[in-house]
Amino acid sequence: MPDNNRLFRIIKIMMLLNDPYGNWDANKFADYFNISVRTFHRDKKMMEELGIPIYYNKHLKEYKILDNFRFKSPNLDQKETEAVLLAAKEYQNRSFPMKKELESGLAKVYNSLPEFLKNSMGSYIKNYEIISDPFVKLDEHQKKFDILKEAISNNLSVIINYYSMSSDETVKRKLDTYNIFFNNGAPYLAAYCHLRDGIRTFRVDRIKSIKMTDEKYTIPGDYSLSEEFKNVWGVEQGQKELDIKIKFIGRAARFVPEYQWSDNQEIEIKNENEIIFSVRTCSREEIKKWMLGFGAEAELLKPVELREEIIEEIYAMQKNYVN
Repeated sequence: MPDNNRLFRIIKIMMLLNDPYGNWDANKFADYFNISVRTFHRDKKMMEELGIPIYYNKHLKEYKILDNFRFKSPNLDQKETEAVLLAAKEYQNRSFPMKKELESGLAKVYNSLPEFLKNSMGSYIKNYEIISDPFVKLDEHQKKFDILKEAISNNLSVIINYYSMSSDETVKRKLDTYNIFFNNGAPYLAAYCHLRDGIRTFRVDRIKSIKMTDEKYTIPGDYSLSEEFKNVWGVEQGQKELDIKIKFIGRAARFVPEYQWSDNQEIEIKNENEIIFSVRTCSREEIKKWMLGFGAEAELLKPVELREEIIEEIYAMQKNYVN
């Protein structure tokens, strides 16, 4: 089945329009991609906005791209081109705040390629696929990203109304915006929060409203996002660091060592069915939820206070299944 991912659909349309023996009108494109004729015309309009000269031959009843049209070549070789396409496919499949720009940029790259590379890219696009984890859809949050990008570029504070999942409340906050980053398919903002007098993280999609101010700020010279998150499991920045030790058995003992979960993790292999996983983190709730996801194949050995919390959690879970 043809790829309905819009970015790669546009590239495929360009390939078909460049085929000297092809005969493509709007209805044929719609049938080929299993889309509506209106969707094809939207794709065509985007290509025209990129400066791609598409014309309709009334006599042959077909669309074509002018033969002498070429973007300036970026001089990519085949491996570089494949890497760009695969990276773009990764971000197109996932949450990405600049999808329109990604689509237009990749279309320009593709159309600038020599013919021998264009011919090889069709099978490459078809044969490689990336299965995405769950992610937040960002289409409706684009205006927030635009404001945040401008605020970060000009070191201007913003005022937001922010919904906190943990407190189930929406609170007004003034922020000095430092970084935008992604974690587990969700967009986050790292910022100095004037309400909490410290650096905090905020889910961009949970910002209910945002307004940029004319107040300037200066990022501290010793600030580093990587340093802020060096002992963070996901995004949770707890006040107290914990030395975690977990025993994994069975399938989990074979699965956990396959991944680099943290830069400071240590794994002691007891045997093929038992390991001891150690890590230092301040993300109390996140590490707890991660460990509970392995069910009976994981046992928290330390710290004792977190072990007691997990025992309480297990009893609470058990009540859901006991009549």
